[in-house]
Amino acid sequence: MFSVLALLTRNELLGFVRSKSALFWALAFPVLLLTVMLMAFGQRASLGVVNIELVSGPSDPPESHCQAAIKQAFAAGNPVQGRFTSASVSTTVPINTVRVVGAVGAAPLSIQFDFKGPLPVRAAAHMIEMAALRCSAARQGIVAADLVRFEDMPSGAPAFDYGLFFTTGILVIVLMSMGIMSTALSIASLREHNALKVYACFPVPKLVFLASILLSRVVMMGLSASTLLLVARYGYGIQIPLWTIQTLHALPVILLGGAMLLGMGLLLASRASSVKETELLCHLVHYPALFFGNLTITLAEAPSWIRHLLSVMPINQFVDVLRQVWLDGASLPSVSLSLLSMVGWTTLFITAATLLFRWHKS
Repeated sequence: MFSVLALLTRNELLGFVRSKSALFWALAFPVLLLTVMLMAFGQRASLGVVNIELVSGPSDPPESHCQAAIKQAFAAGNPVQGRFTSASVSTTVPINTVRVVGAVGAAPLSIQFDFKGPLPVRAAAHMIEMAALRCSAARQGIVAADLVRFEDMPSGAPAFDYGLFFTTGILVIVLMSMGIMSTALSIASLREHNALKVYACFPVPKLVFLASILLSRVVMMGLSASTLLLVARYGYGIQIPLWTIQTLHALPVILLGGAMLLGMGLLLASRASSVKETELLCHLVHYPALFFGNLTITLAEAPSWIRHLLSVMPINQFVDVLRQVWLDGASLPSVSLSLLSMVGWTTLFITAATLLFRWHKS
């Protein structure tokens, strides 16, 4: 029995390694997706970096535009970071750039940018405006702090880190792709080509066949997840806690979540007679989870009733528990109710898949 299980698992893994498409979706695509999301949103509570061009005229005094005050406005910790350069006046302003022309006090300061440009550019322009007004007031003997004072009043909540949010979300997407899409489509393809009849004629017990699928996919999930996390940590500098006690606490959550997703994939493919039918079922599960699973699009600003409604989704429970344990340092007992719910979903999916599974198309 164990020799048959080992042979089937080996064949599944060899098929995975020999498939260029499978290797791309498992290893390269998660890294590409992380790259795109970080380019769009940045990381460490930052909206991104904006190029700020300082244009000085020949008659402008030294340190024109109150450059020190403007640069101070983009100090570390602000949601928009500035990359300062000197430039000459031209007819167009490059994308993701704010140009400051003129000297404060001598003439109206010109802040040039695309009014319909990205949010970080528009935010940077208003930050420059406030810094210039404070500098102009100081030149006239008015201490801006006597009129308006900005005070940092932390709420106590940790700063939102896009890098950590995307990494954990994409990790769940990887597990979901391997557990649901890859598993279901692989079984459906075998059934559509009547290859499962060979297993039935040996005979191979259903539990052994399904166990080989589970074991091979667990190995694939581990390889894909490891690649993503190592690139995120050492390639992009995202402070994911890889070598800490939090990772040991998160490991059971990842294994349980992966088993739950694998059970879901087995269930979707248990009775589907064709690849197209299975693709439709997988898409009905996969795409709503991508948009409403709190994976790459945060649901923090969604109405409370929507968040409560979506919280019962298995994938939402998985990613929420993973972030609480891995990123926030929560203990496993503190999330025991969510873990029990995940165990229930996993048991339901695997049991139903085993009972409903069939070797033939009809």
